[in-house]
Amino acid sequence: MDINQIKLDNKFKLVEASAGTGKSFTLAHIVLRNVLEKKVKPDEILLLSFTKNTCSELRDKILSRFHNLKLYLQSHNESKIDNTLKDWYLNFKDKDKSKEKIISEIDNFINQFYKLKVTTFHAFCNNIIDEYSIEIGVTQDPYIENNIDNLYKDVIDNLWIDDFLNLNHELISAVNKKKISSRFGSRINKSFFVEILKNIDQENICKFQINNKYKIIDLNNYFNEFFYLNWNEFCVEWNKKGKELFLQLKELGKLIKESGGKSQIYAAKPRNDKFNQINCWIEEINKRLNSKNVIDFIYDISKDDLLSKYFYIENISKEINKHNLKLDFTKFNLLQDKIYKIKEGFFTEFVRIFTQLAYIKLIELKKSFSIFNFNDLIKTVENTFLDSEISNSITLSKIQKRFKCVLVDEFQDTDITQWNLIKKFFNTKNHFLLCVGDPKQAIYKFRGGDIETYLDARSNAIEVFSLTDNYRSSKKLIDVLNKLYKNGLKQSKLNYSKLTSRINENINPEFKFKDVFEIVEFSKKETDIEDLVTHYIVNFILNNKEIDINKIAILTLNNSQCLDFKKKLNQFNLPCKIQNKQNIFDTEASSLLFLFIECLLNPRSLKNITLLATSKFIEIKLEDLLDHGISNNLEILINKCITWSQELREKGFLNIVNELLINYKSSSIIQDSDLNSNLFQLSEIVEIELINNDFDLNIVFNWYKNQLDHILRISTGEDFLTKDYNLQNGINLSTIHSSKGLEFEIVLCPYLSIISNKSNKIKGPLWKSNIDRNIYVNISNNYAKVEKFKLIEEEDLFKESERLIYVALTRSKYKLIVFNDLEDTNNILNNDLLNNLENINIYKSTFEVRIEKEKIKEIFSKFQTNRLNNNLWKIDNVNKKISNVFNSDQFISYSSYSSWIRKDKNIDAVINQYKDYEDNISIIKDSNFKNSKNYPNYFSYPNPLSEFPKGTIAGTCLHKIIERFEFRNDNNQELIDLIIEELNFHQIDTSLAFKVKDAILRIINISLGRELQNKKLVDIPNEYLIKELKYDLTLSYEGRNINSNDISNCFFLDQEYEFGEEYANKINDLQIMNKGFHSGCIDCVFPVGNKLEDSKWWVIDWKSNLISGSDNSDCLPRNYNYENMRNEMIKHHYPLQSHLYLLALHRLLKWRLKNYQPHKHLGGYIYLFLKGLPDFELFEKSKSEDISPGIFISKAPLKRINYLDNLF
Repeated sequence: MDINQIKLDNKFKLVEASAGTGKSFTLAHIVLRNVLEKKVKPDEILLLSFTKNTCSELRDKILSRFHNLKLYLQSHNESKIDNTLKDWYLNFKDKDKSKEKIISEIDNFINQFYKLKVTTFHAFCNNIIDEYSIEIGVTQDPYIENNIDNLYKDVIDNLWIDDFLNLNHELISAVNKKKISSRFGSRINKSFFVEILKNIDQENICKFQINNKYKIIDLNNYFNEFFYLNWNEFCVEWNKKGKELFLQLKELGKLIKESGGKSQIYAAKPRNDKFNQINCWIEEINKRLNSKNVIDFIYDISKDDLLSKYFYIENISKEINKHNLKLDFTKFNLLQDKIYKIKEGFFTEFVRIFTQLAYIKLIELKKSFSIFNFNDLIKTVENTFLDSEISNSITLSKIQKRFKCVLVDEFQDTDITQWNLIKKFFNTKNHFLLCVGDPKQAIYKFRGGDIETYLDARSNAIEVFSLTDNYRSSKKLIDVLNKLYKNGLKQSKLNYSKLTSRINENINPEFKFKDVFEIVEFSKKETDIEDLVTHYIVNFILNNKEIDINKIAILTLNNSQCLDFKKKLNQFNLPCKIQNKQNIFDTEASSLLFLFIECLLNPRSLKNITLLATSKFIEIKLEDLLDHGISNNLEILINKCITWSQELREKGFLNIVNELLINYKSSSIIQDSDLNSNLFQLSEIVEIELINNDFDLNIVFNWYKNQLDHILRISTGEDFLTKDYNLQNGINLSTIHSSKGLEFEIVLCPYLSIISNKSNKIKGPLWKSNIDRNIYVNISNNYAKVEKFKLIEEEDLFKESERLIYVALTRSKYKLIVFNDLEDTNNILNNDLLNNLENINIYKSTFEVRIEKEKIKEIFSKFQTNRLNNNLWKIDNVNKKISNVFNSDQFISYSSYSSWIRKDKNIDAVINQYKDYEDNISIIKDSNFKNSKNYPNYFSYPNPLSEFPKGTIAGTCLHKIIERFEFRNDNNQELIDLIIEELNFHQIDTSLAFKVKDAILRIINISLGRELQNKKLVDIPNEYLIKELKYDLTLSYEGRNINSNDISNCFFLDQEYEFGEEYANKINDLQIMNKGFHSGCIDCVFPVGNKLEDSKWWVIDWKSNLISGSDNSDCLPRNYNYENMRNEMIKHHYPLQSHLYLLALHRLLKWRLKNYQPHKHLGGYIYLFLKGLPDFELFEKSKSEDISPGIFISKAPLKRINYLDNLF
């Protein structure tokens, strides 16, 4: 459809955008039309999306749309304009619009672009709470934190102490012994309740109804009465129906036998009279039981026995379904209910009550400290505007009047509460409301996405449009997808609109495949799917040598499958990268490091030492150990572990792991950059825990053990996700969920044929009702009252699985390979999709599974990996917390550049900082200017930071703004908001915000000179900018100190570079004498080059030094000439700092960059004096070949870096 035909009248409209049809493109174009056609201002537009990343992408798309139209109007260059925009302009210009007027309106929009509100729904609700806190009733500034696992744990810990441990000891014993089958574990314990509490608190569709009566009851009496009543009711109903049930079960045994089946439970002629056995059991209990002591019999009555195994409906139903029989047991429903209540009902009641008590405590605690998670933000706004009996019409009106155009992205992921709020606010006669989504890609039910909400909204939309032009996949591949989905998505009952490919296939001739869709058939009984896929890829790469392996993706159902493929691909030396992030404690490195810690704790444990010796750390063959018993190698390893455990406090954990890797040079770790990286990241986390716990390895070991348990784990959130620095190439491994929104030239889908209606089996104890939107608690997975919830949820997940397949099949641009298991074809792939192909045989693959030895050699040599550096480097943003100060013999020394140059430093003091952001002030004599060459007048115009405060706080503020700002998002609301937020935080006058903004624009838009191909920071893609790169350099190996003289020697090398012999003598004044670690933080690292693998990497450091003349305190660019900056560098020991930065970068690249060569890849350092940069537009117009004032650049002196690499 033509999106120019969408009317901009104030009605609710819906655009359905199939995969690859330009959802973001549509939203950006609708914004442009609203601005230029309806004169809507930027601050009157609200665009809601679901992640910060998509918000950032949408901002870029919108800004680019306006820029492209402006370029077209100025130059008639049609290369930047698409047909949609061109057609719109040709129609629009007829309405008495001159080019100049349109360009002026575009400029006005761009200048106010920062006012455009592109935000997540959670952030939108947070803004409402911030602005209208008094009206809403939030009296305290909310503390917003979505990761509050520690709070859940504290609530349960307190509940256990206050309530659980005060119960009758027999009741406690029964609860502890009870085994259950649940999604949160098999025991009713503290971790079980932590997960319940977390799930209820973070649920955003269904609600948990609170009952305050449990706060005031005597729990022991309540449970006693509850169980006594249920026991008596069971006895009564057993006397009525027990005999008849026994006879019916004998009939079941008979029918099973007659059908040719066999049952381990039911027989036509059971050996014993099971009805009489139960009667004897009841009689025996009733002799001893009374209303006062019933609690003493809870375990005996509720444990698994004949009643539960033979008479309970769970096994009865299994046998009936297994043998496909028709036998009606409904007349025993009441008896089954009574059996349930004495077997599982009591424990369900226990879980319900304790869940109520825990949730009430959590709400009270969150309220008292004003703690909000993301869902609380939405719930607060919901309670105010949807559920409240109090009229909030004035506040509502203020919110409504602020916006005229409201757009919602990824609408299929909206839940009922979000949609109700959007309707309440903006589905009015005064708002243009347009939502864009694709119900076929609704795959986030586990995050709260609700396709029923989408379908309901669709039925109420005034107009529904469908995008049918595809800009992702080739024509031949789109033709296949059209055939596969000609009947729509059957299970989800969603229609599919036939698509038309609009991509230019002449751009990439190497991707013109004869077979764009292949079906690889296999039998899982005979073939390992990971082996099969790996062999396919090997053959494919060898037969298509021009294909870049970075263009290939394997899509899986979960992270563990990605890891399985990684192992298989590594066997053939094939590089690969996992796209999905996972918790660092779920990685292979985690179990390896746990084993090493265990060996440090118990170095004489032969079992652990043997496991360590045969692990990837050391790789001694098991047969070698078995042949020689306690071999010499094991003796050496035991002694090493003893030594390391004794040196832990002195050397630090990072250094010890480093020694382990250096000593044994494991090929498995050297060749696996992910494993190497994860080991380092974990070592760093362990190091911090050791410091925080006074190097008590026992405490840290137990803490680490808990992190391996998903339920006990408290190390969650982004800080504990595996790190990815985008320095590695290879085949892409991704879950289908993580691949949504991405595209790859070639896609392989190995697991689609295992998705069926048997794939999703739901367990309690939480059951969500789609009918009344409530959460119910029941530990049983088969109780009649939860069966309906279970069936509905399993059906919903089955439908979502169908949509997951759609997402997988629509990621490819040119070639799609699907693997189909012939052992089980009763699934969505075969029943609903492949059957739609008229001649399926033409798509079946004929590739040879067997790989010849010569081909294996060829693939190995093609991707021969270099040996990786074993040094461990600090790359993530973790602050070391050192609670106590020890003398130098008691702790690991952490030194920094700041501590080394501090004149009054105490060498042995603990330095807990990476950078010193203090402003340095230098007054330059006038003669310095007079002797310098002439400079243009604009070099005398003050820098925008002239009025900015001086001092440490001001310097820190500037660094923080630059750190947080994405350089490609210039001149928008996010930048202004960010600046104001940081100015407020650092208590600096916010009226300086626009001055700071102008300074930031200078920083990112000034040319960095010929040495860097005249690049500007804004030219560097965001994904290649690594900011705040922290590192640790080990200052000792086996206890040796590093001193000033050691370091100064390096400056006698490479005399042709900056800062040679004269600076070497200056270093000796620093009196450096350290061991342990030298900690630092590089402001920014980035590559410059046409291709990433051929780029040079540069270090950049922001300096807020003031260099002024004696007659003028302004920051004038003329003051920041080469001579003055060089003197400033020497004065503050920046040459030392820069060389340490280059050493850290050198080691990082050696470790992470394939085929790293220093002369080819190590660029140098740039010191950017923020207050000395001139107006970038005037500088650009001058076409000067000189480097701009305020920029000090030097190439990397490689001999010096090699010297330092050997020294540290």
